[in-house]
Amino acid sequence: MRPSWFAAARTVYTSTNEAGGGLNATSFPLLLTSCLCAGLLAPRSAPAQTNPFDTPEGAQQGAALFQNHCTYCHGARGQGGRGSDLTTGQYKHGGSDAELYATIRNGIRGTEMPPVRATDEEVWKIVTFVKHLGSPVTGEKASGNAIAGKLVVEGKGGCLACHSIGPAGGSLGPDLSDVGRRRDLKYLEESLISPDEDVPARYRAVRLVTRSGMDVFGIRLNEDDISIQLVDTEDNLRSFLKADLREIRRDKPSLMPAYGARLTRKELDDVVSYLSTLRGVQ
Repeated sequence: MRPSWFAAARTVYTSTNEAGGGLNATSFPLLLTSCLCAGLLAPRSAPAQTNPFDTPEGAQQGAALFQNHCTYCHGARGQGGRGSDLTTGQYKHGGSDAELYATIRNGIRGTEMPPVRATDEEVWKIVTFVKHLGSPVTGEKASGNAIAGKLVVEGKGGCLACHSIGPAGGSLGPDLSDVGRRRDLKYLEESLISPDEDVPARYRAVRLVTRSGMDVFGIRLNEDDISIQLVDTEDNLRSFLKADLREIRRDKPSLMPAYGARLTRKELDDVVSYLSTLRGVQ
């Protein structure tokens, strides 16, 4: 089947000759090129401004599509990695349905974000799910004592050694300043009990064993065939040549300990309650 611009060129060529225009055979390729360029440069119809799949069913289907198309860069729960964190509800290129559609459909020039290979309907469903990821968690009430949980976080739990809350804390783990806005109670509890289950790519741990037998634990920053760089547990930037290493282990994705064995049931409930109150700048 001939494309429309080919048919248009043939129509112009035929009608011009029938009218005595005198186009010869060598003129046809030039005419063909002109029609092709006109077709490529012609404005395309803009997508709808309102998402036709902004429904619970659309979000559910969008979640499955997100797993297929987006998790490699944005993480299984949209928490980021190679790509940006989608759970914050803040989008550099606009957060309206139409703007998110354009970003997902067309990609972002000059970045690793490519156009998605999906139908228009599928893109809209992904938009629905992305908006869901960035929506504040509401309607849940934790059973624990938030004030007591704050004391555990700052004391026995030692959480601020790696995590920051506002201006206080470390940088080895994700910022918790607005975690209560982004995560539900179940996720918060699971993160405390089984931290290895869902670790953002940029916070994945690595253990290095040098040829002299020294162990170094930390968060991998960069790696190539020759070297590897990480931030160790003392927050120091370290770089090693792979030729100087005996082993590189990645079998424990998170530096965070499993708190199910360190805290009582009440303390866990209290920490979850406190974390659920952290909603950033209001």
